[in-house]
Amino acid sequence: MSENLERAVSVHDLGPRTQRPRVALVNAGGHNINARFVLARLAAYLRGLEQGDPSVPGRLRQRVLVVPSGQPEVLPDEVLVQAGQAWHRVVLDTGCRGMDALPQVRLGARPSDDERASACLFGLPSVCEADDTHTDGHGVPWLEHLDGASGERYMVIAGHGEDLQPALCERLFRALIAFLLRVEAIQGIELADEEDDLHYFGSDQVFRFTSQQPGLFVFRQVPGQWLQAGDLLGYLYDEHDGTLLEELRAPVAGLLASLRRSPLVSEGAVLALIHRR
Repeated sequence: MSENLERAVSVHDLGPRTQRPRVALVNAGGHNINARFVLARLAAYLRGLEQGDPSVPGRLRQRVLVVPSGQPEVLPDEVLVQAGQAWHRVVLDTGCRGMDALPQVRLGARPSDDERASACLFGLPSVCEADDTHTDGHGVPWLEHLDGASGERYMVIAGHGEDLQPALCERLFRALIAFLLRVEAIQGIELADEEDDLHYFGSDQVFRFTSQQPGLFVFRQVPGQWLQAGDLLGYLYDEHDGTLLEELRAPVAGLLASLRRSPLVSEGAVLALIHRR
């Protein structure tokens, strides 16, 4: 693959080219500025390892494919084939439909035991399985190219798509480095022990809190909080005259995994995802 092509579509194929890629990391869409920044930084770091840069500690042991930007339809077929053949296929996405998401790993419905175990290697605070009714990743073009081959696939969901979130990016970068270390794609790096407590949630533990009427939602929590039933999530106002329509309170206790940031909501819109213990 030529350097000009790599630069044009932001594809970085690093490590021994004769190997099947150990890990493929792709940005779900151009709207995800956080993923774009983190994956570009990660590619630069891995390139330093590959080239033996003395200022970059560690060593790149296995092949890693990184795609900070570029939807599947504009990428060369060889990139799609290689990404689909990787042992570990990771898609970075934001919270959906205006949601701000706690950094978490989402698995498909009925994941394998290997996928359940590997999802914990990122060191992120939450791992959650999707169900058949609400399959995470709907509308993400990359997913069809990453299904089917032997190996494992995960979605790392974090933040929102409206702006760059530096603290979140640092957290994601660390999580990806931790994962690459634990699947032995890189070595010779030691991470300080700063990981969150891990909580694993089955598909039946995801509670979707929806709006019962249209209006303007003003949130009063941040993702990552542990809620008690009755805790205030925010307020819903009439979009035309500003009347307070409703105080919105958590109907169940659990981890606030995602919270809506886009204020204009319709009836039935998801305002929060709460992972129940």
